[in-house]
Amino acid sequence: MGVSYDLNALSGINAASTGLGVISNNLANAQSVGFKGSRAEFADMFSGSQNSAGNGARVETITQDFGQGTINGTGRELDMAIDGEGFFVLDDKTDRYDNVYTRNGSFKLDKEGFLTDQEGNQVQGYLLNQALSTETSPVFDTTLSSIDLDELNKIPKATDEMNFDINLDGQAIHNVDPTGTVAGTDVTDDSVGAGDNLNRLLDPENNGTSVGQYEGFPDFSTKKTIHDSLGGEHTLNANFYKRDVVPDTVAASGEKYTSWIVQYTITDKEGNITGHLSDTAGNPVDPTTGLPIAAAGDPTAAGQLYELRFDTNGNYIGTYEPDLTAGITTLGVADAEDTVPTAAQELNFTAVAGSPTLNFIIDNPLTGATDPLGGELTGTPDNFQIEVDFEEMTQFAGSYNLRGVTQNGYAIGDLVGLNTGLDGVIEARYSNGRSVPVAQLAIANFSDKNAMQKLGGQTYAESFASGAVQLGTPQSSGMGAINAGSLEYSNVDVAAELVNMIQTQRTYQASAQVISTSQTLTQTILQL
Repeated sequence: MGVSYDLNALSGINAASTGLGVISNNLANAQSVGFKGSRAEFADMFSGSQNSAGNGARVETITQDFGQGTINGTGRELDMAIDGEGFFVLDDKTDRYDNVYTRNGSFKLDKEGFLTDQEGNQVQGYLLNQALSTETSPVFDTTLSSIDLDELNKIPKATDEMNFDINLDGQAIHNVDPTGTVAGTDVTDDSVGAGDNLNRLLDPENNGTSVGQYEGFPDFSTKKTIHDSLGGEHTLNANFYKRDVVPDTVAASGEKYTSWIVQYTITDKEGNITGHLSDTAGNPVDPTTGLPIAAAGDPTAAGQLYELRFDTNGNYIGTYEPDLTAGITTLGVADAEDTVPTAAQELNFTAVAGSPTLNFIIDNPLTGATDPLGGELTGTPDNFQIEVDFEEMTQFAGSYNLRGVTQNGYAIGDLVGLNTGLDGVIEARYSNGRSVPVAQLAIANFSDKNAMQKLGGQTYAESFASGAVQLGTPQSSGMGAINAGSLEYSNVDVAAELVNMIQTQRTYQASAQVISTSQTLTQTILQL
């Protein structure tokens, strides 16, 4: 039967063996992505009085070091590393756990387009809320979902919203006729004003005073591709004309403002006008009277016009549309000279309540496409309606500045690439030219990370001792940032582990020497 120091030495050997096992596991995973090294913590076993020799040693706990590992760039879009606190959230494909957690950000796309880890567990995040989001302001859900990168853009979307963010030059001078000729004889140089030239712009086919289209040039033009229900492309052209400054003595509001006219037409790739200004039944209408017109001349030349008003500080006041019931020909006096800016008067326009809408139908019967709100191109179509937002428009002096014109329609497209920001927002790039923030990665953390259940493969599960999972997004609530195109490698310090191995080996050898000494002493006793 062994004496106490035999048992003490044996406990030291067992503890050292466990310590060597931890060290060997660390060294074996020195290149494992997302691996966190561990250490064996020893404690003495003591019982009896204070002068007792003790009962040896034991491994009290194995503590994992969740310190930051080295982040190395890989250049692969689906590789992601967390710089700071937190774990990626994965849906457990075995259904044993609600979710599992990892620092290993080596992800892939499965055959269905879901973002997964290499084992097939789907990455969890907050999906884009398409009902609340706009083209410029994404809003994400607040519940976890699997991230499907292949779902969007499989079905084309017709344009029904546009945003215009443009600065119109407040110092622009409209082209008043420098020769002093009678209006109508030199329409190229005449201002749009509020007389005959405005009538020409509004009603180029039958304005009642001087038949003919307005031949002047817009002060600023821009165009944007829009889409019908099949994803077919059309060009929406916007021409901006500075009309005049309306003094406070004329303005019904009693406040001075600057008036601009914006004209919209829809053209095909060859530049032919394909969009008709239409009534609620989809029939082409006369822009002066608002009444349906016969197919005589070109009823589409006027397009659709609005008046934009800006205050003396260059800020947008509102949008106004022609009052078709009052008629446009009352705006000016026939044969009046335009050398004096007689256009400094309020137009016979009425304020638009809410967002203005562009009402068109598209002439494209060969495709069978419907316009953005479902109007068919046979029978009695509905309007091609686009809700337009001018709230960001300004009129500051200096220059014309196209800060951005956006629309929410698109053709069918396939996923071609990804960009992931520090905040975990995944922006998908599609072959139709769209770049869409499709989701935001979720990040999890725990009060006691060492109490999580280890599952292997650098994954963990929540346990009672770890505390409830804390969910958030990157760069918020103390969570780390996402480094895309990078991986976090093991935080194992190989040199330090080799030193620890030597020390633990010496402990093992010393404990074994105690047993050898005990055997020698026992043999001496037996030889007495």
